[in-house]
Amino acid sequence: MAVGARPPGDYAPVAGARALEALAAAAEPLRGARILHVSAAGTTGRVPELLGSMLPLAAGSGIQVEWRVLFGTPEERALTAALQSGLRGAESAIEPGAWQDFADACARAARELADGWDAVVLHDSALALAAGIDAPAVWRSHDDLAGAEAEAVELVAPLQQRCRLTLVPHESFAPPALRDERLVAAAPGIDPLDPRNIELETRLPGRVVRPLGVDLERPFCLQVLELDRWDDPHAAVEAFRIAQAGEPELRLVLAGLLEPADSEDWQAAKEVSDYLAGDAGVLFLTSYEGLGALELGALQLLARVVVERSLGEGFELTPCEALWKRTPIVGGTGGGLPLVVRDGVDGFLTDDPSESAARLLELVRDPGLAAELGRAGRERVRERFLVTSALERELRALADTLNAR
Repeated sequence: MAVGARPPGDYAPVAGARALEALAAAAEPLRGARILHVSAAGTTGRVPELLGSMLPLAAGSGIQVEWRVLFGTPEERALTAALQSGLRGAESAIEPGAWQDFADACARAARELADGWDAVVLHDSALALAAGIDAPAVWRSHDDLAGAEAEAVELVAPLQQRCRLTLVPHESFAPPALRDERLVAAAPGIDPLDPRNIELETRLPGRVVRPLGVDLERPFCLQVLELDRWDDPHAAVEAFRIAQAGEPELRLVLAGLLEPADSEDWQAAKEVSDYLAGDAGVLFLTSYEGLGALELGALQLLARVVVERSLGEGFELTPCEALWKRTPIVGGTGGGLPLVVRDGVDGFLTDDPSESAARLLELVRDPGLAAELGRAGRERVRERFLVTSALERELRALADTLNAR
């Protein structure tokens, strides 16, 4: 994957001089170092987006970075998907013979990598390459593995032991079997210069979302869906229906970007669409209706409230994007959401549908309170969850590991 350098100074107007000074200090010990990042082909969600924003910034900070994508047969890709599901708490059902064939193939692929890397960062299921890499290996796990299936942990534990460093969004995301002195927390961050997060002219957001069927004459709340087995639109719809009884004009927009080649995304979208059939108060938007990064960002900006509910919440960046646009959050208390949203400060956290509905109504009826929470949330994201801070955290962990070596 091509990685072009992006000057850190591009982020000065939004991140501030202090953040760039901290990034420069973290990058200094690694200037000239050669660091390879490897992700798995077919990876959906935020990993490609994270690398697409973080690696150019690393290159602009004086670090030689490359990004390779690990391809495999359909059977191998299915196995990595099963492994990742197991690590997130589902059943992996991986046969020993299939795992051994997969491990052998990954070892051969690892030996084909060029030499001379100061570190090789393996993202999620690309950890399978660790057995055949001579350079210091780093495992970058993006998901919440706290409730991982025991069988999946047993498969990855020997590979993790071959790594000098394990990076997770938060220490609590690692199961006990994978916690040791090499575990370091490094939360990700959003790219404020991405089309989804850039500042838009005053009237542009409305012009962008109206063609999608959004009625801007009525207040609406928004839930952004990943369209996988871990989403929970049912909880958001339940809370919305309770709130709508007290505010008939209120609407709910469910929005999800589809991966064109991922049939599971389309199947999940169909299931959501079938579930919502006949509900005039809910608008379901996907890439099929013309939803893209710009449109999604405009929806986050125009929504009165963003709802965050999931069956297995890791460290999601969608709340950070919403808060960056000064839109408060109403979500659950599990997973990684409390790491981003402070209850009563940037939004409200509750698992009770009736309480969620009450908070939705409170924010819709009190624009001043919504604006206050939104301002606090934007400042929190500026301080902790921009790509500049995320890269600083990762570079400090890498520098400590390489210096210890």
